[in-house]
Amino acid sequence: MLVAPLLLACMADVPKMPWRAKYDAAFAEAAARNVPVLILDFDGWTEDRAQTQPEAFFADKALLAELEFAVVMLASQHDHGTTRQTVDGEEREVCSTWGGVSCDAHRDLLPKLFADFGKDGKLVTPIFIVASPDRKALARMEHERRPSDVVLALKDAAKRLGAGMSATHHRQLTDGLARLRRLIEMHEFAAATTLLETLKKVPGNFAPNAELKLVEGSLAAAGQALVKRAEELWSAGRPLEALQQLDDVKAAFGKLPCAAAAGAAVATYEKDPAAKAHLPTLKAHRSARQLYFEAVRQEQGGDPRRALATVEKLLRQFPESAFTDRATALRSGLKAAKDN
Repeated sequence: MLVAPLLLACMADVPKMPWRAKYDAAFAEAAARNVPVLILDFDGWTEDRAQTQPEAFFADKALLAELEFAVVMLASQHDHGTTRQTVDGEEREVCSTWGGVSCDAHRDLLPKLFADFGKDGKLVTPIFIVASPDRKALARMEHERRPSDVVLALKDAAKRLGAGMSATHHRQLTDGLARLRRLIEMHEFAAATTLLETLKKVPGNFAPNAELKLVEGSLAAAGQALVKRAEELWSAGRPLEALQQLDDVKAAFGKLPCAAAAGAAVATYEKDPAAKAHLPTLKAHRSARQLYFEAVRQEQGGDPRRALATVEKLLRQFPESAFTDRATALRSGLKAAKDN
């Protein structure tokens, strides 16, 4: 029996559930977080309104809380039409009945769902499957059920799997790692170091935490390479460039070892007679850098107006600093965003 048309009328809006659209990716995420996978298929649900209806699952607070430590997918063979919904900050065409993903997505799950969890050559629906990250069924509930049944199954699965990473922390690390890599590629090392320190506060010892340690290593290596290059510049008789680069590493890399090494080198080189004539220029360089770092922090903190004012100040006071090109690019981006 198909889901009753009355269901659509009972829902004030398209449901919001954190469906995952891709079957294999969902299990990969579950493995990274060490959490169970919940697969729901409401096809064939009774039209008897005296019984629990699917919309109850979208409003059940206990279930929604439990899904913070699970990965959830929807399967359905039907085409319910489309509507627009904001998902992960982006407006998308989604299933008009279940929301979150397209009808193509929830139909495409069925062959793999059948291959992994079909029984005696068939897949009875409605069905609720709670599975481990390695695709072993931990609970299988056929026909209509209540949200509380699913909650109990998820709690039992979580106990069997052990500690897992929440969806909130996973999203924070996943998004943060992408931003962190971009910042490193852009050589925005101060912003990268600040973001790194924030991401390191996310608790756990899961795959995303391990990935963060690897990226931290690449950031530290980039800083160490800059220190080595600065020492080469000093040896080559280019003291101003060496001092500026070392001072930048000291300021940008926080508590990483390369920052301490750069600081020690700057302190030594500043006392050398070869540096004396360049100290006023180094002082101006530090002031320009401080303004640039401040503008970047303001822009990333969601205050583009103040960031634009700061970068304008930098370009006005230090028009030929080592930060002029980056400051000019930042100003262009801020102005373009303002115009849009």
